[in-house]
Amino acid sequence: VTALCLYPELLNDNKFPEDAKEKARRILQACGGHSAGAYSASQGIEVIRQDVAKYIEKRDGGITANPDNIYLSTGASDSIMTMLKLLVSGQGKSRTGVLIPIPQYPLYSAALAELDAEQVNYYLDEENCWALDIKELRRSLEEARKYCKPKVLCIINPGNPT
Repeated sequence: VTALCLYPELLNDNKFPEDAKEKARRILQACGGHSAGAYSASQGIEVIRQDVAKYIEKRDGGITANPDNIYLSTGASDSIMTMLKLLVSGQGKSRTGVLIPIPQYPLYSAALAELDAEQVNYYLDEENCWALDIKELRRSLEEARKYCKPKVLCIINPGNPT
C-alpha cells in the first residue's frame, strides 16, 4: 500500500491486489493534492487516524476510540520527545517530575536528562507479570514531591526484559 501511495502509477499494474489498490486510493484521496508527499494535518492523515481508532476499538473490546485524540508520528522516540517538551518546565523544587516505570525504555531516562526534568522511578511488580503496583506508585509520588513537582506519569507495557 505504501509503494502504491508513493508511486501512484503502480495503481495501473496488475501485479498488485485490488484490496491494496483500494486502500491506496482511499489514502491518496484524503491527502492534500491527492499526493502522499503533500503536507498533512499535524495529527496525521484523517482516514489513517480513523482506521487506527477502529483498530483500537476492536482490540479493546468495543471501547470507543476518537480519531481526533490520535496523533500519528514518525515513531515512539519522536512522540515521546514531543510530549515531554510540552510538559516539562521549571527548576529546582518546581522542576517537572516524570514518573517512569522500572524496568523502562532507556529513551525516557535519556530524554529526561536532555530536557532537565526529574526522573522519578516507580517499580513494576515482576512477580505479577510486571503489573502496576498502586502502593509503589503512591510511595514514589509522595517521595518525589519532596524535591520536584511530579506532573507526568508514563505507563508502559514493558517488552524488556523479555
